[in-house]
Amino acid sequence: MSTKKLHHNRHLPEEIIVQILCRLPIKPLIRFSSVSEQWQSLIIEDPQFAQSHFKLASDRKTLTQRLLISTNYQLRSLDPETPSFADNDSSLSNITFHTYTNLLGSCNGLVFVDVDGYENHSLSLWNPSTRFQRELPDPYFVSVANTEKVRSEFDRTGLGYVSSTDDYKIFIDAYVYSSPFQTFMEIFSSRLNSWKRIQVCGHDPPCSFRSPTTASLGALTNEALHWFYYPKVDEEEPTILAFDLAKEEFREVPFPTFDGDADDIDVNQMGVQVVSRGGGGGGEGEGECLCVSLTRKRGSVNLMEFWVMREYGVRESWNVLFKFNTNDVSKSLGGNLHGYEACFVTEGGTVIFRLRWDRDIVVRIECHGKAEPVCSTPFNVNDGDGAVYDVIEYNETLLSVPN
Repeated sequence: MSTKKLHHNRHLPEEIIVQILCRLPIKPLIRFSSVSEQWQSLIIEDPQFAQSHFKLASDRKTLTQRLLISTNYQLRSLDPETPSFADNDSSLSNITFHTYTNLLGSCNGLVFVDVDGYENHSLSLWNPSTRFQRELPDPYFVSVANTEKVRSEFDRTGLGYVSSTDDYKIFIDAYVYSSPFQTFMEIFSSRLNSWKRIQVCGHDPPCSFRSPTTASLGALTNEALHWFYYPKVDEEEPTILAFDLAKEEFREVPFPTFDGDADDIDVNQMGVQVVSRGGGGGGEGEGECLCVSLTRKRGSVNLMEFWVMREYGVRESWNVLFKFNTNDVSKSLGGNLHGYEACFVTEGGTVIFRLRWDRDIVVRIECHGKAEPVCSTPFNVNDGDGAVYDVIEYNETLLSVPN
């Protein structure tokens, strides 16, 4: 075979190269972006290629899931399913962004972040994989706080995508420490690049929605954000409140019907998550189940149960995904399982908890059938990093939200 023929065979048609690149994971793609200006433009800057890569990975359920951990000094990205979970070198990577970063929501690989949110608010949409960043205008509550020179904080937050309008939306429920005390609910549209205040009716949750006993980050599925809340102050039985991002209105989602006494539920140890069926998942609801985690006392045993809603909105479709005795976990950890937050849940029985004892640690628990749960070596995420602020799940993608 001639040299000329060999040289000719080395060059594939451009459309074939694009199809090959579209099937590669994010990390090698980012490395390959330095091959040439053409590849840099395609991989990092071309929104059509990013959408094609994301859709293919979502359909094939090959999206890579990671946990983003915010500490005093840096952001760290953790592989939740690596065999060497507690190994610094193999499971963690450092991300240069900003210190004192609050993580307020994630969708399709994009993360809603607030830099130095204790005294000031600097909001952005950010992709940890590509380092894309789009700064956002200040919401109304920030201008109120700045005018009155008082502190303001987020209470409930979330980020989601509305497919019918190709619009990323952010929900915030915030308060301003003015006199009198003020509360605000606002929503941001990426298409309009603006915030607007929302007035809710029917399911207006002025007090119980802001209960400190449940997580503030909304669980995203079916283009809605979900939280626990109590319909009335004097009612003990919780429910799930959803905020529909397309309609921009609240609705209730039916809670599981329990056998026995629901009063045995520890309302201080409840969480709402989303479980992906078979891995992957893109934040748009397809192939995902709404999940609740709770602790129930059965005699002398404290059981942690994870329930999934197989058909969204149908009460009868709730069933137990898995459960375990918290005492079994406590023995492995050398302390009581309390003050926890489930950050990552899989259909196969893997749960990653953030535990708050004397310090913040992350631990992975494997639950298989009736066998005792298996705990990984706890990972001390604030070893040399200062206090932990947030832990959030995100997918690795190439997506951006240009102005």
